[in-house]
Amino acid sequence: MNAAIIFGLLLALMLTGMPISISLGLTVLTFLFTMTQVPLESVALKLFTGIEKFEIMAIPFFILAGNFLTHGGVAKRMINFATALVGHWHGGLGLAGVMACALFAAVSGSSPATVVAIGAILLPAMVKAGFPNRFGAGIITTSGALGILIPPSIVMVMYSVATNTSVGALFMAGVIPGLVMAFMLGLTTWWRARQAHYPHVKIFPERSGGQATVASLFGVFYAVVFTVVPPFVLGNLLARVLPNPGFGYFLAGVFWLALAPWTTRNKWMTRFVYIGLIVVGFPVAASLLLLEWLGSGFGTAQLSLIPTVVTLGWISLIQSCGKYTGIAPTFKFELLWESLSVWRAYWESIWGLLLIVVVMGGIYTGLFTPTEAAAMSAVYAFIVAVFVYKDMKLADVPKVLLASANMSAMLLYIITNAVMFSFIMTNEQIPQALAQWMLDMGMGPLVFLLAVNVLLLLAGNFMEPSSIVLIFAPLLFPVATRLGIDPVHFGIIMVVNMEVGMCHPPVGLNLYVASGITKMGITELTVAVWPWLLTMLGFLVMVTYWPPLSLWLPRLLGMS
Repeated sequence: MNAAIIFGLLLALMLTGMPISISLGLTVLTFLFTMTQVPLESVALKLFTGIEKFEIMAIPFFILAGNFLTHGGVAKRMINFATALVGHWHGGLGLAGVMACALFAAVSGSSPATVVAIGAILLPAMVKAGFPNRFGAGIITTSGALGILIPPSIVMVMYSVATNTSVGALFMAGVIPGLVMAFMLGLTTWWRARQAHYPHVKIFPERSGGQATVASLFGVFYAVVFTVVPPFVLGNLLARVLPNPGFGYFLAGVFWLALAPWTTRNKWMTRFVYIGLIVVGFPVAASLLLLEWLGSGFGTAQLSLIPTVVTLGWISLIQSCGKYTGIAPTFKFELLWESLSVWRAYWESIWGLLLIVVVMGGIYTGLFTPTEAAAMSAVYAFIVAVFVYKDMKLADVPKVLLASANMSAMLLYIITNAVMFSFIMTNEQIPQALAQWMLDMGMGPLVFLLAVNVLLLLAGNFMEPSSIVLIFAPLLFPVATRLGIDPVHFGIIMVVNMEVGMCHPPVGLNLYVASGITKMGITELTVAVWPWLLTMLGFLVMVTYWPPLSLWLPRLLGMS
């Protein structure tokens, strides 16, 4: 009976058009003062203790980092990198949009911020290149939802606050599902573009799609080798001289980050690096590793053949790729210059991409907690936007701080009222009663998860993600644990449901943000997103009933 009163009152207040946060607060206060004997002091104490959790501090920091990156030129450089990498396929700019959204999601933590940052730059370019407005709008609206699945994620932090689940485990659990969903959205984009014969974006129009793919893969390989090997070698030398080895590697990394972009613009330096690292250095390093691995099982004569075989095999592979693309990459360098577009775009975006390493690497290695990682990301994003890329002036910083403070205050107000709402539900033992009722009905995990998905998708029609997580997580979480469902897996299911909810009316945040960018009506935009929305629903089924998809990585890292 009390449960019916609580949710009936909440629904009635929401139907009046009252904001979710105020509806929650009035529901709590009305019920507490008319239906219970809870002391007023307990209410006040709960209001303060509910937001004292250390994890909540991560929310304003991630919001601040996302705003710095949105206004600091990071999105533009990520789009250029994605276009250089996949633009030559069918629907190239659309695929670049999916990839850029995935990359920006990994540094922003916010879905609407991803839509604004990528969509404002990419959508006009797609229309100019001959893509229909609907096609681009559907891609950006749905791909922008990756912002809350690929870590860091503000919604995951809220789920952690509501259920006391590890934020680090949730972040790691979102990596593989986020990549799989990005791949599925990209596949849908490619298929629709191929069917409709939408244009490619080729740096060298005379190349076929396969030839351009080989060149872009070489570019990625150059970038990875060029990023890792020189600073590792230099850091190893400095570590032997300096008293603190870690500081030596740090100095080497900073020095190389400052030097590397220049090497991609100097023709002879690039040729020297290409020959030294790729043509000669790679087979030498591979030979040394093989000699160390096979040293005890083979004779001297056999081992002496390894460097020759590896070097000849590697050069033959490069030459075969050169023959396929109609060029001779080892000696004439044309493949190098075509791949250099990917290489240069990668280095221009490296400072933004490194934020992924700062956040995820710091959490995994235990260097700092998720909240400390959020603070680090905010400081890092400020330095990159203002002093590295210089796309943001110091005079613009107060505006960004004010916008971040406004959004943080709104979310913290919702959290405060949601904590009180969770308190009265726990006080009335509503989650426990719901769990017992479901068990008495013989409802197993499969049926329960189906019911959860339906409930959350329906809630997504009327509420935004933060409110859904903070209201329904405390209610459904005890039932899930009673049924043996992993808390981290359940959190990922809720996040994916929130993604779908952000892309369909009437209150899908991404729809309204994309509508402002594209100048399309909500109805027209709803029709535009359907192919990708159906893909997201298929992915929701996959992530719901295949737990290893979300649990494999955190278990591998010992975090779940």
